[in-house]
Amino acid sequence: MQEVEEKKEKQEKDNSIEENLQEQIDNLKDLLIREKAENENLRKRFKKELEDTHKFAISKFVKNLTEQVENLFRASDNIDLKSCEENSELKTLFEGVEITKKNLLKVFHDFDVERIYPINQIFNHELHEAISQVEDEDKEPNTIINVVQAGYTINGRLIKPAVVIVTKK
Repeated sequence: MQEVEEKKEKQEKDNSIEENLQEQIDNLKDLLIREKAENENLRKRFKKELEDTHKFAISKFVKNLTEQVENLFRASDNIDLKSCEENSELKTLFEGVEITKKNLLKVFHDFDVERIYPINQIFNHELHEAISQVEDEDKEPNTIINVVQAGYTINGRLIKPAVVIVTKK
């Protein structure tokens, strides 16, 4: 009888050890799955950070170059077209400014740099910076009526807001 009890105790002890080991195995499997998921998330995050670094590495350079493009816009806007007809040198200068501006804008486009010139659009605080409001009964409130300085984005990220004047009622 004692031998049967000892076997029973031994069997219970073995079952308990087996259950404990199975629980440890299950915990280790769960831990392994979680670590694999964490490693995969880290890999994806680092990959995205690297892509963003490549996309936006030229942001500072582009921001400085936008000033020069805007100077070309101001130059071409201030050249009197009638004077160009009368003066061939002025016409050549105007054409050179226009070609340079066009080529720079093409380069910007190739590098996903977009110019924001939101005339007659509704003000968007994410893309525009309002410096003044003007009463205008003919237009909706917060309509942009003057762009003081164009804004720019690179790969959809704002690098320079458009400076604007908006309407109010």
